[in-house]
Amino acid sequence: MRAVPEAWRSKRFRIFVLAAAALVAAGAGFGVGRVIGLGNTVVLSAIPRPATGNDAFIEDDDLTAQDNQENILETTAPGMVHVLSGGTSVGIGLVLTESGKVLTTYQPAAGAANLSAEYVLSRATFKATVIGEDPAAGLALLQLEGGNGRPFSTVTVGNSATIVRSARASRESSYHVPGEVYDTAIGTTGREDALSIDVGTLTTLDTTVSVGATTRSGLMASVLQSAMASAIGGPLVNLNGQVIGIIVGGSGSGLHIVGYAIPINTALAVATRIDDGGS
Repeated sequence: MRAVPEAWRSKRFRIFVLAAAALVAAGAGFGVGRVIGLGNTVVLSAIPRPATGNDAFIEDDDLTAQDNQENILETTAPGMVHVLSGGTSVGIGLVLTESGKVLTTYQPAAGAANLSAEYVLSRATFKATVIGEDPAAGLALLQLEGGNGRPFSTVTVGNSATIVRSARASRESSYHVPGEVYDTAIGTTGREDALSIDVGTLTTLDTTVSVGATTRSGLMASVLQSAMASAIGGPLVNLNGQVIGIIVGGSGSGLHIVGYAIPINTALAVATRIDDGGS
């Protein structure tokens, strides 16, 4: 069995991805590749369901770290936005639907105005309105405006209920360390057109911890390589770059840094409930 690349094992494997390196993946912030034949394009508005089917990670000659980065740039990075209030960044958002519905951990005040969302990589900015929120879950759903009928670029969701099963399949077709389930926390700061990528290993699928002043249950816990305050609200992804969780907190220091994430299946259920008027 081939060794895992040394960079993957390093204590601080953190890559800053500049927009110039990923504009092809990001398009112009919303569905550029599908604008041709716009009159026949169906813009999907339903909150996506968790992915189904076999999504095992396949490693090629670039090895795990490079493949993971490329997958992230293709499937998740194009749908990440900075949520802005009065032009100031207040959190990270994930565009879930082509119609522009954004899930975020930012909790807007009642009747919040002057909200917008700026795509991290393309810098395209759109006005945003509040669809609703779920204070208990710590999530809100926003609606982007100004797409003029074109599909917005979205993140690609995975399935948090099958992550371990998929990891086993991955080990059969790649050079993973047996017994470890890799994941990656993705963050961004302020209004930067860059992403920070921090690899980790999944340790627990269902844990209860105190996040701020709230006790949260059912969270995924991962040991990460470095402390990333910029990742709060950002996605936790599998090796295919699919979102498997939303990061809501962290603890520890040094070699004992743990990140906590809402499983994407739970987050999608909350988003659907909000979208249906059940906030």
